[in-house]
Amino acid sequence: MFLGADVFYLVQAVVQILLIMSGGRRWETFDPVKVVAQVLMYPFFIGSVPTHSEIRLANSYFYDKSTCLLAWRLFLSEKEFNLDHPAANPLAPGRGGPPLKCMPPTLTVIAEHDWMRDRAIAYSEELRKVNVDSPVLDYKDTVHEFATLDVFLKTPQAQACAKDIAIWMKKYISLRGHEFSY
Repeated sequence: MFLGADVFYLVQAVVQILLIMSGGRRWETFDPVKVVAQVLMYPFFIGSVPTHSEIRLANSYFYDKSTCLLAWRLFLSEKEFNLDHPAANPLAPGRGGPPLKCMPPTLTVIAEHDWMRDRAIAYSEELRKVNVDSPVLDYKDTVHEFATLDVFLKTPQAQACAKDIAIWMKKYISLRGHEFSY
């Protein structure tokens, strides 16, 4: 069973906060939490310079520019609001915080018709540049939250996504000597 996308965003935010609190230490040393890998499902990134997907899908029917801006305005205080805030844009120049090389292996799931897809791809590319295992799973004919919203869970893409994530996570759990079945 998949949890709603809101839970994934909450977990993603907690992971980012833990990394900042760790002072940039590798995840393996952040006791008692043993993060061996993470999955970013359609990461909710934004920035001040629009990407190709943000321009092309600015008025899309599901998640569009106005919805994303509203979400970030609700997340950040009025004083902090900036589309290049480190929480909103982890690739912003001078973002501060721990280096990307401290991130755990990161599987990124993106949808073909997701307003934020280009930023997710760029983030994964930057992780690979610093030798973090960071594959991207790109699902055709899909929208943001295609694998987490109840209405889409029975689609072939959502079913494939669930299996793909399980296979990838099993690799990292097995490397640590643990068992994982799906």
